[in-house]
Amino acid sequence: MEETLDGARLHTAEHMFARALQEQNLTIHVRKADTYRADNVGKVYIKEIISIDSLFSAEKAVNSKILEDLTVKEEKFDNLEKAVLKNPKLRFNEERIDENGEIRIISIGEYDFSACKHLHVKKTSEIISFSIRRVSYLGGETEIDFLAGYDSIKFLLDIKNSVLTAAIENHFIPEEIGAYIKNEKYGRMEAEKEEKDLLSGLIQKSSGIIEIKGVKISKFYGEVNSIVRKNPEKCIALTNGQQIMIIKGKDCRIDLLGIGKKLKEKGFSGSVNESIINGRADENIIKELKGLWKN
Repeated sequence: MEETLDGARLHTAEHMFARALQEQNLTIHVRKADTYRADNVGKVYIKEIISIDSLFSAEKAVNSKILEDLTVKEEKFDNLEKAVLKNPKLRFNEERIDENGEIRIISIGEYDFSACKHLHVKKTSEIISFSIRRVSYLGGETEIDFLAGYDSIKFLLDIKNSVLTAAIENHFIPEEIGAYIKNEKYGRMEAEKEEKDLLSGLIQKSSGIIEIKGVKISKFYGEVNSIVRKNPEKCIALTNGQQIMIIKGKDCRIDLLGIGKKLKEKGFSGSVNESIINGRADENIIKELKGLWKN
């Protein structure tokens, strides 16, 4: 892992971001921080779910501290006890630290003190800017992508330009962007509902394999399951050319285990049981399935 200035900006900003969250009286446990990356995008994984409002408040606090031009220093201690005695606000990961070994502490003014081995900037002004780029709550934790330096500024300018372009095209002022997004989201939800209603009608009438191009078939799992429960004699097969999903009702006589076995002989690696076949499938698998279905 090469430690670059861009990585040092990201890593120092990550320290400040964690402190800014703690300053909101939040309990956080950083599972992993990844800042020395080729794409200059920082990633931090927090074991707790952190609200978007708290994340944005922390982002604002980090940028405020950047402007204060705090001095970043390193100091080494013989053990953890001495480090905590000197820095009562010390942050450290108990799983990764040797309490009796030498400990390197990074201090950011009087704002943050953290045990760390990586490269940091000398002054917070070197970070230039900090911005959150993406937030995900998959897996019961908070995963955050963030930017620092000129990458952050470019990202913010791109967002501003996108908002202004949308404002001009749709005749609203940027302050109304929240309402605009809400309306756009509502429109997409209505379109998806129409799409699902249309497919539901096709499924009800068809006894063959339904092909839908350019659409994730997993999004229709709920509709297919609902139809099968109401019509236990049915067996429904969907494909989009890259994936197959077959769900059968309890009274259906089609042998999915037999079909699944023959598909696996052709290289299918998805899941197969008595009531469902689901997984990625190339053209050969789908062609084999069509032949088996006709027979």
